[in-house]
Amino acid sequence: MRELVKKAKKFAIEAHAGLFRPNRAREPYSVHLQETAELIEEAGGSEIEIAAGWLHDTVEDTGATMEEIRTEFGDEVADIVTGLTDPKWPENISTLDRKKFQAVRVKSESNSTKLCKLADQTSNMRSVAVDPPVKWTSQKCRDYAEGARIIAAECQGISSILDKYFVEAHEKAINSKWLV
Repeated sequence: MRELVKKAKKFAIEAHAGLFRPNRAREPYSVHLQETAELIEEAGGSEIEIAAGWLHDTVEDTGATMEEIRTEFGDEVADIVTGLTDPKWPENISTLDRKKFQAVRVKSESNSTKLCKLADQTSNMRSVAVDPPVKWTSQKCRDYAEGARIIAAECQGISSILDKYFVEAHEKAINSKWLV
């Protein structure tokens, strides 16, 4: 594994230590980060894109700052992570509205950011299909899946592999017992 990716993996896993997905399995959050990074790599992503895949949720989910990401990993990685980092949302924003806003944001981002976002959405759809967050209703799962589909449409054509994987994951999610 290349040095930048190793460093990003270590940083992300340490930053997310003790955090778990809110699903039945309560798997370590780093499982999502690893899957995202692996999808980026499988799609032919660069070392910078794979590193950003490891780091994509770090600023949102941990005490790490964008300044730390920029200092530790450079401008290119930080620019991708910035494009993937959500602003603070109002507490009453719906899941579908939040996802629509993400789609608008990603539309104007770089191809590298779109590649990482599509890998992230694919990983999340895979999770929703088999083990969604325990507090989510069927409607919230449906809204999330629809919002992810809108985001993926803005990233379409960046990677035929990820386009295919997303469609498969989305189909599995919308047909899962959680969404019916």
